[in-house]
Amino acid sequence: MSHLTQSLEYVGRPARRVDALDKVTGRAKYIADYRLPGMLHARCLRSTLPHARIVKLDPTPALSVPGVRAVITSDDFVDHGLYGFPVKDKYMLAYQKVRYVGEAIAAVAADTPEAAMAGVQAIVCELAPLPTLFDAERALDPDAPQVGPDRSDGRHPNLKSDHMRVRKGNAEAELAQCPIVLERCYFTDWQEHAYIEPEGVLAIPTPEGGVVVYAPNQSPFINQGNLAMTLGLPRNLVRVIQPTVGGSFGGKDDIVYESSAQSAKLALITGRPVRMILSREESLVASYKRDAMHMRVRLGANRDGTLRACYFRGIIDSGAYASETPFTAWRASIHAMGAYRYDACDVDVYCVYTNNGYAGAFRGFGNPEVCFAIEQTVDELADMLGVDPIDLRLKNCLRLGDETVHGQQLNESVGLIECLTTARQISDWDRKRAAYSRQTDTDKRRGTGVAIMYHGMSLGAEGADYASATASVLPDYSVELISGLTDYGTGSRTVFTLIAAEELGVRPERIHIQRPDTNTAIESGPTVASRTTVLGGNAMRIAARNLRHTLDIAAASLLRCEPQQLIRVGEHYIGPDEEPVAWERVVDHAREMGLILSAHGKWEAPKIHWDHHQGRGTPYMAYVYGAQIAEVEVDMHTGSVRVLHLWAVHDVGKVIFPEGAYGQLYGGIAQGLGYALTEQIAYRDGYIQQTNFDTYLIPSSMDVPEITVQFVESAYSHGPYGAKNIAEPAMVPTAPAIANAIAHATGRRVRALPMSLERVLLDGDLQPPASSEPAKVSLSIASRSMPQPTTGTLRQTA
Repeated sequence: MSHLTQSLEYVGRPARRVDALDKVTGRAKYIADYRLPGMLHARCLRSTLPHARIVKLDPTPALSVPGVRAVITSDDFVDHGLYGFPVKDKYMLAYQKVRYVGEAIAAVAADTPEAAMAGVQAIVCELAPLPTLFDAERALDPDAPQVGPDRSDGRHPNLKSDHMRVRKGNAEAELAQCPIVLERCYFTDWQEHAYIEPEGVLAIPTPEGGVVVYAPNQSPFINQGNLAMTLGLPRNLVRVIQPTVGGSFGGKDDIVYESSAQSAKLALITGRPVRMILSREESLVASYKRDAMHMRVRLGANRDGTLRACYFRGIIDSGAYASETPFTAWRASIHAMGAYRYDACDVDVYCVYTNNGYAGAFRGFGNPEVCFAIEQTVDELADMLGVDPIDLRLKNCLRLGDETVHGQQLNESVGLIECLTTARQISDWDRKRAAYSRQTDTDKRRGTGVAIMYHGMSLGAEGADYASATASVLPDYSVELISGLTDYGTGSRTVFTLIAAEELGVRPERIHIQRPDTNTAIESGPTVASRTTVLGGNAMRIAARNLRHTLDIAAASLLRCEPQQLIRVGEHYIGPDEEPVAWERVVDHAREMGLILSAHGKWEAPKIHWDHHQGRGTPYMAYVYGAQIAEVEVDMHTGSVRVLHLWAVHDVGKVIFPEGAYGQLYGGIAQGLGYALTEQIAYRDGYIQQTNFDTYLIPSSMDVPEITVQFVESAYSHGPYGAKNIAEPAMVPTAPAIANAIAHATGRRVRALPMSLERVLLDGDLQPPASSEPAKVSLSIASRSMPQPTTGTLRQTA
């Protein structure tokens, strides 16, 4: 029977999270909960300048402070602690110069947190200011201050990687022939991850000269590799264990890897455990953010609303270091034109260095930014044509059998039309849209807005995509699962448990899953790109299936029949004599036969191809799709926006763990709500202005609207039981749906995020340049100091 159609006992049914009880009762241990005998406390000296040369760094005075046991600088690491992927441009502690305010320069370990801070303050550090760069548009000018490292290929040092592109046909020629051409510019600001648990690490030295690191990182194996490289240790002497994680959203990569290296080196020097916990203020200043992005969109269409061409240019302000932003730029380029069909498409995205903190991985990886731009442009095109925004999308959006602008054929699992039509129905769109369009002279106006999205699954053409898992029966007849993929609140441990229970035919309560540990798990890549359910789920399914095969052999031996004659009823095996045999008895018989009750599974994603130079190919194995509709109320005197209701319908393939999927969608919408309206990181001359949650405003429970959610289960043949993913795509269309609702209510377009009171009140959009020639690198886009871009232009030709 096909795994896409078979009757399922546990998958897709209500279930409790495997870690829920530990978390609600306080038994779950986070890094801040660890207390070890003789444990030292670590703190970092951080830069107070956005760009400076380190003239003098003398750590020895710190050693005279009572309680200080060790102090380290970049000189204490191999190659000064140089690391980074895909661009190796960062150090575990700053070397020779600093590039942003908050960059770690030295680290101290002491008996108490107070002594550690006193040691940090005793370090002699002299910084000589260097020319600074805060404007991303200026970064590629020939005379711009150099922030990035020298490049051997002769390209501009402030360009982080090759610019990302997508090409189909001749977009400029196609646009010239279009009767309707709409051009707009947009800006999205930095966003903080705002996880409930700040970064923290515990390092414990081992007798053989190695180190064990407890770190809430997104990949213990990447952390292990960085530690081995920068500490000069063989990998077998470096063990990384993931404890309970209090949220990440992509934010616990680089900053946790650096804290791990700093704590580990201090532990090796002192021979004592070292714990480093960042305060919320330190976390906000030092950690990377969602990038700020400048975007310019030109859409060409026929008068009947048929889209013909899309031109997109974007500049990502990635700040002082590359981190994951080259991948962000690539994913942004793939999704920049939205989930639509075009005859021609021309996309370029550039990623540049500045001295504005730095950016890295964040939920959605560039898609929330570009979705905000393209979905507003499509919506405005509908308004100008006098067409319902949903009807225009239904006319042009991707459907089964279409070819994407990249040249990829969509042969299965394309549920976008159903997502959009379902959202329309459950939101009462047509009635509310008509009613709110008739509002006049009211203090508070309501509006509805829609946005759609698609999101490439897993890493795609970014790199090799695979995962491994192990399933074993323990002496007490329970089943132990091991995966190298972390669960930082996404619910993947529960997903793996349900998959294993389904394959083994045992109750989920019999199963427990270990947290990732480089000594026991097999490397499975990072927990990013919403890849865990598909990659890790398939690997776990294979491992459980292999284990079941062994148990079936034992059961057939016990019941004197062929394995294919066995019938399962719950946890019992039934043979030809119809006498049920319990799971425990089969396990005992397997052991008597000398069978090993442990099995491994590995799954690799289907091979795909992407040509970076031509911007053509298959960027992802498949996509998830979604539509969200927002209903808002806007105070026309204050600019205050209240989101009343949000409807979300997403095609995620088969839903493995319903409660977890709903939680991801609710959480993603809440995060998208903050991105849309309140969350803003502002850098003023390189200094972050929001250093705690009293000034960086995330939505509270009072701000979250009523949310109605439905799933479209358009099964994907390569997913476990047909599953795809939901974690990242959940927040992608939220902000543009709210923006379009605001425009419907007020008649004004807000083209910058967040849509603050001032931006909603001020009707000022950016006017694009008069020239129709495309900008090759620099964009004429409003700087962050402007409250809002000015209005774009519509060109109509005969």
